[in-house]
Amino acid sequence: MKNSRITAIAEEKLCRLLGNPKSVFTRTFDPADFLGKGWATWKGPLNGDGLSGEEDVDSRSLALTEIELAKFLFETCILAGEEAITGEEKLRRLKERPEFIRCGGSVFYALWLDYEANKENSILEWLDRNFQVTSLDFMGQILRSPSDLRYVLCLCRDDYYGEWGWHYDWLGYLWGARNFSVGC
Repeated sequence: MKNSRITAIAEEKLCRLLGNPKSVFTRTFDPADFLGKGWATWKGPLNGDGLSGEEDVDSRSLALTEIELAKFLFETCILAGEEAITGEEKLRRLKERPEFIRCGGSVFYALWLDYEANKENSILEWLDRNFQVTSLDFMGQILRSPSDLRYVLCLCRDDYYGEWGWHYDWLGYLWGARNFSVGC
């Protein structure tokens, strides 16, 4: 799988536009605090109940405290001839790439707080202006919903209102070429 064209030119554009690459400091993320009662990190295997076993997180992403924007990688996992794949297939493909650190809730939360504080000067707006990135998902922390389904956090830009928002998407949905997973 190839990284998107975004990754290939991000560092060059950042240095030219910003001088030194901008960074984001990760934040502690608790699904129940942010999303509400009944939300948690998925535990155990895909076909389990999500309540017992090892948490489905990329533990390397938990160790990140600061990420330079130029180090972000954006991946769709769409192969030649494919229009879309399920979120579960996308997650499986990302897990097969040991060099790709899947960012999770801590990076999602940091980017969201940066957007709320800085709006048009935020990292999310910069990604939209320079790369037309308007949809990001965070496969580094799989969530268990109150209805026992597997979800991931997403940040999306609504061009009609000109604002970013957050939501969560079910891993059973189809994901296309404009749905970028954030990693480093």
